[in-house]
Amino acid sequence: MKKLFENKYFSAAVRIILGGIFIYSSLDKIANPEAFTKIILNYKTLPILFVNALAIFLPWIELLTGVFLIIDKWVKSSLLIYTTLLVIFIIALSQALLRGLDISCGCFSVAPSSTSDVWLRIVLDIVMLFFSINLYRNYKEQILANQNI
Repeated sequence: MKKLFENKYFSAAVRIILGGIFIYSSLDKIANPEAFTKIILNYKTLPILFVNALAIFLPWIELLTGVFLIIDKWVKSSLLIYTTLLVIFIIALSQALLRGLDISCGCFSVAPSSTSDVWLRIVLDIVMLFFSINLYRNYKEQILANQNI
């Protein structure tokens, strides 16, 4: 598996896909911060004092992280942020699921959903986490290998 992530073309493709996912997921939240605030409130985990700030800043962090991954700038830092956010998302979704909250996750859209797809989102986040961690771990080695070509 390590060899696969050392391949610069594979790594670039994964970076672009991960970045694109975060960019896509940020757009509706940026356009509709009030609706995103309501979604965050449905998780019932944060004091209301922090919810508005999170609803405003989180989508921009996702957008910038995705852009930096795609344009290959500050990749290691972006992957660290990406990985951290995915862990937080997995924890938030898991606690909602365990508590029996029937919520729309707000992952890609702030539109109310008639069905809860929390399990699917957790699985997708775990898959993205796998790729993010492996890219992060192999990033230095990839840079060194590219310099020798």
